[in-house]
Amino acid sequence: MQDLLEILTLAYKKLSAQNIVLFLLLIKIVFCAFGGLIVTYIHSKFSYKWLRNNFNIYVGITLPVIGLVITTVIGSNIALSIGMIGALSIVRFRTPIRTPYELVHYFSLLTIGISAKVDLSITVVLIILLSILPYFIKRFSFLSKDTSGSNGKLSLNFQGSMNEKDFKKIITDKNIRNYSVKTEDNNFNISGYAIFNETSDKDNFLNEWSSKINNYNVDLDENN
Repeated sequence: MQDLLEILTLAYKKLSAQNIVLFLLLIKIVFCAFGGLIVTYIHSKFSYKWLRNNFNIYVGITLPVIGLVITTVIGSNIALSIGMIGALSIVRFRTPIRTPYELVHYFSLLTIGISAKVDLSITVVLIILLSILPYFIKRFSFLSKDTSGSNGKLSLNFQGSMNEKDFKKIITDKNIRNYSVKTEDNNFNISGYAIFNETSDKDNFLNEWSSKINNYNVDLDENN
């Protein structure tokens, strides 16, 4: 191990100033990718199972790296930063954001990359905070208890796309009150309305159908 460290030290000393900058950037890129993967995986363990699919894992790895590369390229160049803002302003997600949490998650991943450009110690603290936050929210979640009490039930409007087998399964869910469907080839585009007595029932429903539901919104229904 000591021999390996000596070899790395000698190699580092032989690098030119430009190569050192690229070497440090490579370390930051690997660190950001690994940090984004850790945050995404840990969040997927706490009631956000939809983060485990390949798409969200890819986003978790690449988004911090993109944030790092953008801030590195811009640097202190004001003209370039203004041009970058203009270019990024026309970029938007074609897929609608499901919940405010998903939007915050994306910004958190970007912030990991941006903070890595300034100071890696800040990035480490941020990754730790983002990793432990879901545990404390789940452990001391008093908001979910307030919204699932006797003051009202949770209503859910959703839209999704699925095959015939999944369609026949979802419409048998006891919480679904009504729905409409449009069929295209073998694809069933469903719009539905469901009512849940408990927040946990709603979370279980969304976790089960996260890969099929494209968009939804949740309200506290006082009339049911």
